Amino acid sequence: MQLFIFDLGNVIINNVDVLPAMAHVLGLGEDEIRNDYMIYDTPLMDGYMDPASYYDHLERKFGVSHIGTDIFADLFSPTVNRPMLSIVDKLREKGHRCVIGSNTFEPHSRIVESMEPSVLSHFDHYYASHVMHLSKPETAFFRYIAQEEGYGYGDISFTDDLERNVDAARSLGIRCLHYKDEDKDERAASFFAPYLA
Repeated sequence: MQLFIFDLGNVIINNVDVLPAMAHVLGLGEDEIRNDYMIYDTPLMDGYMDPASYYDHLERKFGVSHIGTDIFADLFSPTVNRPMLSIVDKLREKGHRCVIGSNTFEPHSRIVESMEPSVLSHFDHYYASHVMHLSKPETAFFRYIAQEEGYGYGDISFTDDLERNVDAARSLGIRCLHYKDEDKDERAASFFAPYLA
């Protein structure tokens, strides 16, 4: 049996990018907010910076009025990627272990955990970067999950929409699906077919 690690955003759920809406709400340019956010992305995802501290930074740097809300959560409205979730269910029916390995932070994780119908109930475990204090593309992220799950890299498959994350997992010998572009569902069907036969 194999261990299948699935990224969450743009794989299991869609509509995850809140930065364009944040830019609009705060009266900033999208490139301006995105460039600033990327400086703090890793500390947020690793759980070493909380969103409130980032909001304080936005107020100081850009002079925006007091945010006074959890804007990351308020603007986050994910939708379920049903085709991929169906594959997860079929893999588990065949006896494979399926887990989420996601770069995320508390406001978004809280919303995913409360989604109805439950997304997380389709998985054996949820590895959230802000809890692990490790994020992709660091290979330590994959090493941690492999150790926790008790699988060798040759018995693990990983699906992610970002090439840098896929490259990091591949460097360890993990079989990977880069889930991106218009033909992604067709490639996914081919990628998982040997494990569903």
